[in-house]
Amino acid sequence: MRMRKRTTVRIVTFLSAALIVAGVFAIRNTRKADALELYARASTERAFDGLVTSMAELSNALEKSQYLSDPALESALCTQIFGRAMTAQMAMEALPYASQELEQTAGFVAKVGDYAGALARTVGKTGGYSERELKNLKSLAETASVMKLNLQDMQSRITAGELSLEDVYRQTTHSEGGEGQVPLAGTAFQTIEQEFPELPTLIYDGPFSESMSSKKPLYLEGKAQVSQEQALAAAAKFLDTETAVMRASGECGGDVPCWTCTGHVNGTEYTVQVTKQGGEIWSVIGGRDVGRQSYSISQGLDRAEDLVKSWGIGELEESYHTVSDGVLLVNFHHNENGVRCYPDLIKVGVALDNGTLMSYDAQGYICAHTDRKLPTAKISREDAQAALSDSLRVQEHSLALIPSAGGQERLCHEFLCQTAAGERYIMYVNALTGDEEKILILLEDETGTLTV
Repeated sequence: MRMRKRTTVRIVTFLSAALIVAGVFAIRNTRKADALELYARASTERAFDGLVTSMAELSNALEKSQYLSDPALESALCTQIFGRAMTAQMAMEALPYASQELEQTAGFVAKVGDYAGALARTVGKTGGYSERELKNLKSLAETASVMKLNLQDMQSRITAGELSLEDVYRQTTHSEGGEGQVPLAGTAFQTIEQEFPELPTLIYDGPFSESMSSKKPLYLEGKAQVSQEQALAAAAKFLDTETAVMRASGECGGDVPCWTCTGHVNGTEYTVQVTKQGGEIWSVIGGRDVGRQSYSISQGLDRAEDLVKSWGIGELEESYHTVSDGVLLVNFHHNENGVRCYPDLIKVGVALDNGTLMSYDAQGYICAHTDRKLPTAKISREDAQAALSDSLRVQEHSLALIPSAGGQERLCHEFLCQTAAGERYIMYVNALTGDEEKILILLEDETGTLTV
C-alpha cells in the first residue's frame, strides 16, 4: 500500500513537471511569435517611412532640376535623382505587398532613375538639357509631387489610426462596432495606382525607353500580308519538303503576328511560325530526342553554315556557339561590308547525332535588319585602342554595330583582349566618340563560348 502511494506521488510529480515544462515552452513560443510579429511590423513601418522620405526627396530633386543652367550642376543633380530613385525602389521591395499593388509606382520610380542616369551621362557633353528633356523633367516632377502628397497623406492617416499597414491583402476591414468600413493600406495603394497620371514618352538610350518597346520589325516594312496557304508553302520550302506535308495548326498574335504550321519531316515533328506580314520564317522547333553524338563540333558548325546558305538569308557569319543536350546552338550575325552587325541575329540549332535542324530563331534579324547607311568611323583603331587598359593585350580587332540598352545602334571598334592571367574580354569603343560602350567577358569551355 505504501509502494502504491509512493508510485502515485511520483507520477503526479512527473506529470506536474511535464506540465510546467510545456507551459514554459508555450510561453517562450508565444513570446517568440510576438517578437517576430513586432519585428515584421517594425520592418514594414521602416520600409514605408523610407518610401515616403525617398519619394519626397525625389520629388524635390526633380523640381530643382528644371531651374539649373550649369551642365555640371545638372549632371550632379541627375546623379542625385538616380540615387533617390534607387532608395525608393529598395523601400518598395521591402514592403509586403503584391507586385500588382505597386506596379505603376514601381515602374515610374524605375523610369525616373534610369532617365536621370542617362541624362547624367550625356548632359555634360551636350551642354545642358534640351527643350524635350526639360519638358520631360517637368512632367516627371509633377507626377512625383502628386505621389509624394498621396504617400504623405497615407502616412498621416496611419499615424492617426485611420489606416493600417497590416492585413494588406484584405480589401477592407470593419471598424469597431461594425459601422462602416475602413480601407487598408493595400486598397489605398490601389487607389493611387488607379489614379496614376499619364507619363511622358521618354526617348533616350536606356532600358526603359519607349523607343525600344515600340520598335517595329524593320525587315518586314513594306511587305505584303500572306495567307495561311502561302505560310504553309514557305514552311515547307524552308524545311526542304513538300507543301502537302505541312498542316495549319493555328495562329499567334503579339507584336509580330504569325501563322503556325506543323509537319513531320525526316523523323522529326516540326512547329514553324511564319510571319503574317512578309511570310518570313520567325521560328522553328523540332520535337524529337537527340541520340548519341556522332558529329564533332566542327562538323556541326559546317552543317549549320550549310543550312544558312541554303536559306539564302544574306551575309551571315558565326558569333559564338554552345552545346546543350546533344544540340549545337550557333549564333550568326549579319556582316555588312566588313562590319559585324550584331543586332541582326539568327540562332540555329543542329542535332549532333545526325546533323538535322532542331531549332531556328530569326527574331533579332527580322526586328533589326534593314538597308542601313553605316556611318564612317571618326576614331581610328589606334586612338580607340589607346583608350583601353594597359593590362589588356589586343588579339583581334573589327568594326562592329552593337545594340545599346535602349535599342539604338552604335558603331564601335571591337577588340578581343586577353589579360596576363589568360582571361578574355571583348571591349567596345565608340567609333564616333571614342567612349567605351561595353565590356563582355568570354566564358569558354568544351561546350562552347558564352558572353556575359
